[in-house]
Amino acid sequence: MLSFIKAESFKLSKKLKSWLGPLLVMVLVLIAFPLSIDISQYDLDKFYFSIIIVSLLMTAFVATEGMFEEDFEDGSLEQEFLKEKDFYKLVISKIFVYVCLIGIPIAFIGALFSFANGVAVDSFGKVFLLLILSNLLLFNLFAFGNALSINKGAMLGVLSSLPLALPVIILLGRAIRSIQYEDGFFAVTTLMVGIGLMVSAIMPLIISVALKTHID
Repeated sequence: MLSFIKAESFKLSKKLKSWLGPLLVMVLVLIAFPLSIDISQYDLDKFYFSIIIVSLLMTAFVATEGMFEEDFEDGSLEQEFLKEKDFYKLVISKIFVYVCLIGIPIAFIGALFSFANGVAVDSFGKVFLLLILSNLLLFNLFAFGNALSINKGAMLGVLSSLPLALPVIILLGRAIRSIQYEDGFFAVTTLMVGIGLMVSAIMPLIISVALKTHID
């Protein structure tokens, strides 16, 4: 497993567009979105969370859009299947690397912008943790969409994964409200951790099956 993680980390670090693009998109949306509305009508420290949630959904999809396509096109997937007869280790390693190299920086950017727009200092760590857990879920779900849509167009990935991502957004919204009203944060966070671990264990199996269909 460690060899897979090292290999995927090296591959992703060499693809500047793959990891830097989502970070720039996140920053751009967080800066540009408030400029397009009259923020004087809103309590920005509460309203800004909605912008972060939308930005998170968008950047998670952008980050995973080409997760498996290059491996499919250059034959790496087929070679891996011939050696391992399964894609589970590859998929879980790839998702782990993407969450670490893209998801965590995106979460930090979101938490940093929330702090800069009036969120209390003691809430920074809570927001950062929630955004990391949300990215863990979203990256798994959008990776599934990408696995389905290889050579079939990105729209298939959107249609298949976006309905699955909506409950994550609802759960994140509930978690954000628990921070705002200082009630129920531990319970919601525990729920997100549990769901995140379950999804991270089960979804790579489903993605492996989807990738096998392209090889067969």
